[in-house]
Amino acid sequence: MALFGKKKQDANNPEDRKPEAEQQSKEMDIILEARKEEEEARQARIAEREAEQEKFKSELKADIEKAGTAAKEVIGMYPARAGEDRFFMLVETHVYSDMADPEDEIVKGILRGKIKKGQEIQVLSGLDSMNKVTVNVIRNDDREIIEEACDQIVELELSKGDFKDPDSPDEQNESRIMTFSILTNLPEEAGRSEGIRLPAMLCEFSRFQGDQEYFGQIMNAAMTSEFSVPAKIAEGSSSQRKVSFAGMRSENSNGKPMLPAFTSVKAFEKHKDMLAKVGGFNSALQLDYSQLCGIARDDNHGGCVIDPMGPVVFALPKEVLDTSVKTVQFHALFGQNKIAEKYVPGEGEADQEQSRPAQRLREYNVINPAQGGEYTIIEDAIKKYAGSQADIAKLCIVVIIAREDPADRSYVCIIDCPKDKFNMHCKAIESRVSPFLKAISKIQFRPYEKEKFSDEFFSRYPWTYNKLGF
Repeated sequence: MALFGKKKQDANNPEDRKPEAEQQSKEMDIILEARKEEEEARQARIAEREAEQEKFKSELKADIEKAGTAAKEVIGMYPARAGEDRFFMLVETHVYSDMADPEDEIVKGILRGKIKKGQEIQVLSGLDSMNKVTVNVIRNDDREIIEEACDQIVELELSKGDFKDPDSPDEQNESRIMTFSILTNLPEEAGRSEGIRLPAMLCEFSRFQGDQEYFGQIMNAAMTSEFSVPAKIAEGSSSQRKVSFAGMRSENSNGKPMLPAFTSVKAFEKHKDMLAKVGGFNSALQLDYSQLCGIARDDNHGGCVIDPMGPVVFALPKEVLDTSVKTVQFHALFGQNKIAEKYVPGEGEADQEQSRPAQRLREYNVINPAQGGEYTIIEDAIKKYAGSQADIAKLCIVVIIAREDPADRSYVCIIDCPKDKFNMHCKAIESRVSPFLKAISKIQFRPYEKEKFSDEFFSRYPWTYNKLGF
């Protein structure tokens, strides 16, 4: 007799388990396929990272070799001052201080040239000119102590030398030698534009150009350097002599030529004949950074190019120069509101040839300010301020006017005060008089001690304020 309903399944019947097994097999295939894809993606990422690492190593090796080639060229220009064993090294890292002698400091970098144990060398960094130290220990990249090294990665254990003692416990814990300082046995030569710090830093530019601290130190080095700037000086008296400067095309100059400048006299002389053939630029003016900016930021230039013939070309567009002249370092070196524009553009077709634009020395007339109007208020404000400051002995205001452009005029405030108070007084006076600058929109400041004013000058232009009475 048949029963209603489905027949009870037999748990041991293979036919009944087949659909379930097929489903599990499909799920397992999906899982295995996903794992395979995940493993392939992981291996691809590993291969990509390895390729990136190899590319980085290859680029780093190329940059190191490029820096080494540039360094040999730079070092080759200084044979007379350091003999055959001449070197420089960019400090890349501080390893640690020697616990046995806490005054010693250990730094690491790539040596360019040859160095020996016991050698006295210079440390060039920051706004300081140099400090002398002694090489007590040299270690190679495997930290083996060696007596001398040449063109390799080294650790140098340096004595305290003539670095001054720290003024505070916090300063005691700081490194005396800044990262990106230059160690060298190439002394700077007085009276010549032969400083090694900037060209040495530029040799390593391809390796560290993306590092903000490094770029800041390069700009610091530029501000403390002098430059040989190609020029063409016409015949005539000093008051009538015309000075022309070259221009070079660059993608970074907004269509305007860039002013070429060399980091040393030797670098300029190496290319002097070529420059003479191009546009008659067979002379060079020695300019500091402030004067360089005065030309490279004019209407005919879009910035400057340092060492345009190599070994490393370093372009400074006008925008970078504009920013640099507003920095604390610039004011510390050149004073508040430094007048940098000793050379200004003259007429000429500035954009037609590489040897242009032509420029000439601008001449100024110096006169007493016109009484009345805004000057009455400015004079009163300045006299009140000077009278409240015990360290201001005398103060004079004159007006300078460009002979060829009478609209270009400015007040010049000459202050007789202690050197360390000059910038403070400039800022204070500027804040008091700037709201009243209308007819003449600029005021500049100069310390009396740096100006050679004759008695005859001040007999014509008397002191605006004179605490001394003479």
